[in-house]
Amino acid sequence: MDRIAPVSPPSELHLRTPQLDAEPGPAAKAAERRFAEHVTSLQGKVLPDDVVIQLDAEAGRFVSTLTDSVTTETLRRYPSESQLAYARAVMAYMRALTDGAL
Repeated sequence: MDRIAPVSPPSELHLRTPQLDAEPGPAAKAAERRFAEHVTSLQGKVLPDDVVIQLDAEAGRFVSTLTDSVTTETLRRYPSESQLAYARAVMAYMRALTDGAL
């Protein structure tokens, strides 16, 4: 029985190897320029540099807190306090149901 697949790929599928010695093209230069602009724009901004993840036992959820180590200001907290309060209420209800069943 003859083989279904060809032994070698057709010539139009051969890939050309990139020139490693060639100078970067206009798209690469533009990308490098935009990246440099992005890096300089980030230098003045405060970025969170301390991430703390703790377990809230009453809610049964993990809480992520992003803080700035210089000012010790909490920049972001997930889940929010209202979401944690809801989860705590649900867990208290579930505990009440399971304690009453015993």
